[in-house]
Amino acid sequence: MFSVTIFLAAAALVLAAGAMGIVSLRQPDRSARARALVWTAAAIMAAFTVLAGLFISGYALADPGGLEGVILIVSWAVPMAALAVLAWLRPPWAAPALTMLTALLIAAGIWFAVDSASWRAFENANGPFRAVAVLVLAFPAAVLGLKRTPDAGWLLVALGLGPVAFSALGSLAGVVALSAISVVPLITGLLYLVAARVATRSLLHADVQAPGRFRDGAAE
Repeated sequence: MFSVTIFLAAAALVLAAGAMGIVSLRQPDRSARARALVWTAAAIMAAFTVLAGLFISGYALADPGGLEGVILIVSWAVPMAALAVLAWLRPPWAAPALTMLTALLIAAGIWFAVDSASWRAFENANGPFRAVAVLVLAFPAAVLGLKRTPDAGWLLVALGLGPVAFSALGSLAGVVALSAISVVPLITGLLYLVAARVATRSLLHADVQAPGRFRDGAAE
């Protein structure tokens, strides 16, 4: 999984660079470039979610398999889908909810650093909880990025760095799997932040060209 993720991370950067290059040549408008980068990042995260979801589901169906495996899949897939729908339909509600859940996940990383033996025993019995939790939160955060790009960008960066960094302080056990699931959300978050920066510069440039016209999102 780790080697596949590294390949996907490299492909993600190539796709993002290619998309920005094409848009820059065909469309000089900064806001169009920002939108293209946002949708490219979201598509990368969506593709990774499908691939990682299939990988995790395959393991669950193999061990423990049967109805218990199906229940395990449902236990993470349904919350992820619900949070994604919330992020799309109600971004003002989704942003604080995802922030709180991300903070709890990072706190779990701190707990792992303090009591890594207990966490290893728990994950050996129940599967890679932290890695699956990153995926469950990262996809809804990517959906949120289509509506609130800067907020989602910082959330994804926190999801990509926080759990891995704090967990590594306690033990390297399980960090490889956690890193494999975190690298694409981290790249997606960074792309969102770049897109938000480009969009902000576009608004500033437009306001310089026509002062007051674009203030508060409406013509004056």
